[in-house]
Amino acid sequence: MKSLAAFIWVPLLCLLILCSCATDKTIRPALPADVRINPEAGRGGWLIVTVRLASGEKLPMILDTGCPLVAFDNSLVPKLGKKIDTGTFWIFGVSNTSDQYPVPKLYLGKTRLQTSNTNVVTLDCRPLAHEAGRPILGVLGMDVLKHYCLQLDFSANRLRFLNAAGSDKSGWGRPFPLTDIGDGCVFIHENLAGTTNVGSLIDTGCNYDGWLEPASFQLWSNPPASSVAALAQTAYDRLGGETYPNIILRGLDAKLLAGGDTHISYNGIGLPILARNLVTFDFPRNTMYLKRTSIEHLEGADMKRTARAEIESAKEFLKGLQKKGQLPGWSKTDQVAADIVNFHFDYPAIVTVNDLLKKHDDSVYHFRVARGFQHGPWQLKAAWRTDKQGRTLEEYPVP
Repeated sequence: MKSLAAFIWVPLLCLLILCSCATDKTIRPALPADVRINPEAGRGGWLIVTVRLASGEKLPMILDTGCPLVAFDNSLVPKLGKKIDTGTFWIFGVSNTSDQYPVPKLYLGKTRLQTSNTNVVTLDCRPLAHEAGRPILGVLGMDVLKHYCLQLDFSANRLRFLNAAGSDKSGWGRPFPLTDIGDGCVFIHENLAGTTNVGSLIDTGCNYDGWLEPASFQLWSNPPASSVAALAQTAYDRLGGETYPNIILRGLDAKLLAGGDTHISYNGIGLPILARNLVTFDFPRNTMYLKRTSIEHLEGADMKRTARAEIESAKEFLKGLQKKGQLPGWSKTDQVAADIVNFHFDYPAIVTVNDLLKKHDDSVYHFRVARGFQHGPWQLKAAWRTDKQGRTLEEYPVP
């Protein structure tokens, strides 16, 4: 899966038109009607909305808070007018060359969408369409989205455009202040790793849970071995006081930070994490609201199959250690009464925490295993024993 985060336009020819006007009355623009959320959105897929041109042509586009501009597929170039310039944009630290065209009129339903920039960029959307398994003809970025208060209701499968000034916000959940990173995209000061040094870009164009910059990922995937409490907590990551079990976070390659992509200097939170909530983006007032609606992922079939396979593989590894007499705290003849698997995984750092209950023993045995790549060899990283209230009774050395 790929994220569309860090889609940053760097023009070779600076063409900026500043307009201002003052009136005695504020005219509130018309808001688009509710849009149905596609069923795969937040379940390993992107949130796709159908925007149309003035000609009536319909364009399926990814709604992406991690992209500062509107982008169209290269196939639409003949309909975009005269090329203005050529420039560079970044996708996760990799630079790409693109052309720049005047922004056309865009409509969602019968309502014309507001835009700030006078231009759009083009890109090859074929890889996105291939991954999505459906046509994708563009990306609807913050150039448009920042003008609206959007509510993503995954329980009702509705995308709503709200009048925030006249809305009752008491049911919107916890507010998170949003800060512009400098190109129109926004971040919050919290992250899922529990660190305080780097905040998180809010990226609905990321179709997995999110990513961590190298230092945060190192702490998240390899907490201090002396801290059993920290090891136990790695399967229960938190955001705004809420617990998010079984998350999937990716570590960024430190080499990518040497480029000009400012987005990857932040951690990132993607659509599947957001989809566990009622999400309200009040972009004009720089606030995001999250109201928890699901503890677990809104899982699609692919995610379930992958998780199931990883769990079973980790269990077999632990069984193999026991048969060899190498499972800390266990003999070859001890029998399992029950097991509970709390996991988060990613490549190249798959992490699983397995809690075993032994017959005729009131203790809970905890084992943390990891492997460097899918289908690679597992390694036992930590082992400890607690009582049923979670109090540590013993820590075991691991090879």
